[in-house]
Amino acid sequence: MPLEDNPTIARELRELGYDQIAAFDEEATRGEALAYYDNSQIEKAVVYRNKISGRVGNYFENYQVKIVIHGNEITSICECDSERRICRHAIALLYCWVNDAQDFLNVAEVLNKIEKVEKTRLLEIVANILQHEPHMAQAFLEKKMLDWDEIDPEPVP
Repeated sequence: MPLEDNPTIARELRELGYDQIAAFDEEATRGEALAYYDNSQIEKAVVYRNKISGRVGNYFENYQVKIVIHGNEITSICECDSERRICRHAIALLYCWVNDAQDFLNVAEVLNKIEKVEKTRLLEIVANILQHEPHMAQAFLEKKMLDWDEIDPEPVP
């Protein structure tokens, strides 16, 4: 499904364009984020409604970045120690989104598929995950607490 027609992704993300990110980059980093994007790797790129996240970096540095878009406001959190309002890693992730959105894992689409899976098969999947990633057990057992980027003032239609 083309990005512009995908109802599981927030309109603000679907309509975000390269020129907007380039202008934002020029204002925030004087254009250094584009060069960083060109020379970086974006891994584990994910989209969920109005949020994108991924690992951004290169051989020397690698940071987890989360971005939320509400209306015209972009909020980001990055593991780097930049004192800028938004760092080059976050803008590099935005460049990745506008250039390669089809490569992002769409969590809403995965959840729609998971809803159709039988309970016994889901338990087999969870068992397999825990065998390979035992630290994930706590994620299945703890009470769900909203993370900073999971609070949506308005759901995506």
